[in-house]
Amino acid sequence: MHRARAGAGEEREGAGRQLMHLFDIHGDGGKSRQRLRDPGLVADLVQPTARAFALFASARPRPVHISIPLDVLTMPDEAKPRRRPAPRLPLPEPADIEAAADLLGRARRPAIIAGGGSIGAAKEVAALAERLGAAVATTIAGKGVIPENHSLALETTLDRKATQEFVKAADAVLAVGTELAETDLWTDKPLALGGPLIRIDIDPATLARDYDAAVVVAADARASLVALIAALGEAKGNRRGFQGSEEIAALRRTERGKLRPLEQKHVRVLDALRRALPEDGQVFTDMTQIAYTGCCFFPCRWPWSWFFPVGYGTLGFALPAAIGGQLAAPERPTVALMGDGGFQFTQQELGTAVENRMPLAIVLWNNDSLAQIRDGMKARGIPTIGVDQLNPDFIALARAYGCATAEPKSLAAFESSLTTAFTGDRPTLIELREDAPFLS
Repeated sequence: MHRARAGAGEEREGAGRQLMHLFDIHGDGGKSRQRLRDPGLVADLVQPTARAFALFASARPRPVHISIPLDVLTMPDEAKPRRRPAPRLPLPEPADIEAAADLLGRARRPAIIAGGGSIGAAKEVAALAERLGAAVATTIAGKGVIPENHSLALETTLDRKATQEFVKAADAVLAVGTELAETDLWTDKPLALGGPLIRIDIDPATLARDYDAAVVVAADARASLVALIAALGEAKGNRRGFQGSEEIAALRRTERGKLRPLEQKHVRVLDALRRALPEDGQVFTDMTQIAYTGCCFFPCRWPWSWFFPVGYGTLGFALPAAIGGQLAAPERPTVALMGDGGFQFTQQELGTAVENRMPLAIVLWNNDSLAQIRDGMKARGIPTIGVDQLNPDFIALARAYGCATAEPKSLAAFESSLTTAFTGDRPTLIELREDAPFLS
């Protein structure tokens, strides 16, 4: 909700003022705008607010912007707010479920791609995978929907060639709650599929994008999967799939065997972080190379455990997002994982974390560079200008804000500093240098 000054050029009717409500309403073809008049500020607000919560409850959630001029906020109003019931999530059509069950029931090498739209259906994704013996790959937004130590989990490796070839060899693919967008796959062309595609998504526009699907289900992911599991109970065919197979485990070993030296260094740190972080912990990451590796290989057992600014690629996301995550779930141990370049976009939020006595573990990966951009410039023969920045003394900076600090000299010391941070009464900045000898 945004406050703005009502300009002199705005239309007025007598002494009445206007409210302008600007919505980003998914599915209405763009932004819609309403002008509502006084008197009755609260009553006027009921309609756009109800519409916003109806969107949240029944469609693909998107932000809603309500703008109120400052002078309107000061106007007297005695109207009583009214509660309006929100609509339900859309349910699947039985014919669509039957068609999907028929294809999946006959598949011998089925695969599931689970995106952020399946977050609320984690149990159903795992149950369906086990019913079919289907391999499961998640997008970054869907990371943790299936435990990544599950025997059917391909981890979050859709950007890796071996996983892409595996999906191409599947004889049926079910995509749940995902756009299969460029930032889900990190390829410049759609994912190659050898078998029919079944798509489940709450957004009808997504179902018509980029891919020719054999079956589309325009409905809530959880309700659709519940119906699909029930339908498969009556379907015939070989549903063993990859149950008991070593193929998925072999693929995971293949992916890890191809890690570059820097990624191997990242994985050692990420594995130490996983050992120190309790199962219900949450990690908020920035745009930094160690987080890119973590998107694939930091093992999550639950959804809403790994938060990465996929899509917009927002430098500086990790620290303010971790503060928000800690406020929302103070009982969950919380980590902010960032690089030295991204940290300097929002480093002043250390003050916010200290003021609120937050036991955040702030892991700073320092390579004195915006390394991903630098490496891309080098690969394209572009002069590396503005990517090897002059960094401050981050430990001194954190102490100036009142943070605790740590400069571990071993992975064991890193784990210990994390454990200590989770029980503190203030944030702890833990600096890891990429060139540290113990990481080599």
